[in-house]
Amino acid sequence: MKDVSVQCNLGTCGQEKSFINTANVSEYERNKECTQIMFRIENLKNKPDQVQFYTGFNNYNHFIFVFNLFGDEVNNLKYYPSMKSARGKHALSPCNQFYLTMIKLRRNVCNKELSFHFNISKSSVSKYFITWINYLYNKLKAINIWAPKEVIDDNLRFRDKTNNCTIIIDCTETKLQKPQNPVSQQATYSKYKSANAMKVLVGISNSGSVIFISEAYGGSISDRQLFEKCGIINLLQKGDIILCDCGFNIQDLVSHMDVTVNMPQFLKKVCNQFEPHQLRKSKKLSSELINVERVIG
Repeated sequence: MKDVSVQCNLGTCGQEKSFINTANVSEYERNKECTQIMFRIENLKNKPDQVQFYTGFNNYNHFIFVFNLFGDEVNNLKYYPSMKSARGKHALSPCNQFYLTMIKLRRNVCNKELSFHFNISKSSVSKYFITWINYLYNKLKAINIWAPKEVIDDNLRFRDKTNNCTIIIDCTETKLQKPQNPVSQQATYSKYKSANAMKVLVGISNSGSVIFISEAYGGSISDRQLFEKCGIINLLQKGDIILCDCGFNIQDLVSHMDVTVNMPQFLKKVCNQFEPHQLRKSKKLSSELINVERVIG
C-alpha cells in the first residue's frame, strides 16, 4: 500500500504548511491533525461567526485589517523570555500568533488546550502570548480613548434615562495564580473573589463606547481607592456626571470639581420607604448601569 500525503498550504496570512500521512495512522491521530489544522486564522476566511466567537473581530477581513496596522514590526518582535528577535524561526506565523493571543484573551482558553489545537508546545503558547501582550500594550497604550464632553453630548443614546451622564463606571476582577511572596498575596487577595486577583476600573460613555480602562491593581483595593488612584479624576470636567453603584462612595472626591455622582437609590443604605419618583429614577439608573457590566462581560 502506498503512503498518501496531503499538503495544505494555509494562505496569505501565515506560511505554515501541514503534512498529514493518512496511511497507518489511527483515527484519533487523524482527528487530532484535522483539529490542529482548523486552528489557523486562514481557515476562517468565510466563517465570520467563528472569527467573532474566537477573537471578537467581525470577520476575517476585519481581523486582517487590524493585524496589518502593525506593519513589519511583527516580524521583528523580541520574544519572551530571551527578549531577542528570532525572525523566521517560529512554528506559527506572526498572524497566527496574534490569532492565538486573541483566542486567549477572548475565550480564556488554557495553554494546554491551545497547545493541542495549534500543535505547538505549552512553552511556545506562553512565549507567544506574553510576547504579544507586551507588544500590544506598548503599541496601544498611547491611544487616547477618552471621549471629550462635546463628543459624548453629540452621541447621547440615553439622554432621558441618565440625565446626560458623562461616564458609567464599574470594576472587574480577574483571578491570578497565588503569588509566593506573602506581601503580594495580601495585596492581591480579593474578598469578593475569595482568591488572589487583579482589579481594573472600566468606564463607558452613555453611547456604550469604552472610554476609560485603568491599569490593573491588586484585588485587595477598594472601588473608592482604585477610583482615586487610577487617574480618571484628572480627566473629569466641570458639570460631568458619573453613574456608578454604591461601592464607589466617591462624591466627596469630585464635589469640588462640580462633578455629580448618580447611583440607584436602592443601592444606597437608606431605611426610609421610597417615593414613587425615586423608585422610577432608580430603575432607570439601574438599567443603564447594566450596560457597563455587559461591556465588561
